Amino acid sequence: MIEILPESSGHVVGFLISGKLMHADYQTFVPLLEKHIQEHGSVRVMAVFHDFAGLEARALWDEMKFDTKHCRDVERCAIVGE
Repeated sequence: MIEILPESSGHVVGFLISGKLMHADYQTFVPLLEKHIQEHGSVRVMAVFHDFAGLEARALWDEMKFDTKHCRDVERCAIVGE
């Protein structure tokens, strides 16, 4: 599951990531992040992992496609986890 953190503002976007990430999670996550990129040119992302159980194969493919397409649009990325 991926949910946006309420503290997100402007070009800074935070996400809480938990459980096992599925393709359906990326169907929601990617358009949301692309909207922020479109509005601000580049974004700073913070991903907070809690009870993370990995990704299904199709979700990993979604992640790789996003990373390849938007590698220059993410100015900074912070990963926080257990």
